Formats: sequence, structure tokens, C-alpha cells
Amino acid sequence: MTRILILFILLCIVSCNKTEKKELAEQYKISPKIKTIKDNETLDSTKSSKEKFIDTTNIRTSPIKIVSALLLKNEYSEHKDIHLIFKNVSKKNIKAIKFEWYCENSFNKPASGNHYFIKGEYTGESTLLLKKQKTATKIWEDFSTDANTIIAARAYEAIFTNGTKWKLRQDNTQQ
Repeated sequence: MTRILILFILLCIVSCNKTEKKELAEQYKISPKIKTIKDNETLDSTKSSKEKFIDTTNIRTSPIKIVSALLLKNEYSEHKDIHLIFKNVSKKNIKAIKFEWYCENSFNKPASGNHYFIKGEYTGESTLLLKKQKTATKIWEDFSTDANTIIAARAYEAIFTNGTKWKLRQDNTQQ
């Protein structure tokens, strides 16, 4: 019983300490100089991550074209699902594809998702055989709690049935 009481007291002390720290942080944000610096740091890190993602979305060598990307409300939770429709625009059959997409919430900030530290960027895989010039669809469930807009979606790796690979982030890609 005493262990439980001590544990309860420690939890109360820790939670009070966090509340005080939060109030101090809010108090510091009121200062114009600190607020400007903090806002710029947040905007710059978000902007660079978003720009980095968007910079390579129009690469012409991609064997996969994203036809449509839609956010869907999950029936069983408050999480969002993503529905991608994609087409094999290469001259080879594809046996596996890795996708990534970038989403923002209603405040134009990176959306939260399955991973605590990685916000805005998400990945998914498809191992369906996709014959040349054919279209396929895939839904990934429960990927985000607050995604509101899909900024961009793309394939970043494809494995062809003949064993060759295409990768978005390498100069020496095979196709």
C-alpha cells in the first residue's frame, strides 16, 4: 500500500512540474524576440522538409504515375486512410513498389501519423503484380490522426519482374 501511495505522490509531483514548465514556455513565447525566432525555426524546418519532398515529385524517370490520391475517413477510428490509384507507365512488369506521401493538417503543418518523430511524411508498399500500362489501387489504413490535405504522393522504388530496380534517390538507377 505504501508503494502505491509513494508512486501516486511521485506522479503528482512530476505532473505539477510539467505544468509549471508548460506555463513558463507559454510565458516566454509572449516575448516578441523569442517568438519570432521560434516561429522562423519551425517554419524553416517544416518548409525545408516539404520543399525537399516536393522537389523530386516531377521526376520524369519514374515508372509509376500517381493517378489519384485521396484521404478517406476510417470507419473504425478517428484515423485517416489514404487511397492511391497508380499506373505502370514503363515497358516492364513491376512486382513491388514503395510509395511515400506528404500530408498536412488543417493548420498547414505536417500531419501527425504512426511515427512520433516523423511528421508529414508517410510510406507504404504494394507487392501486387502490375503489368505494363495497367492501373492499380491500394488503401493504407490508420496512417494519420489529423491529415487534411495530401501535398504530394509518389513512388520512390520499384522492382521489376526481370530483377532490375528503379530508385528515386539514386543517380545510378536501373530501368
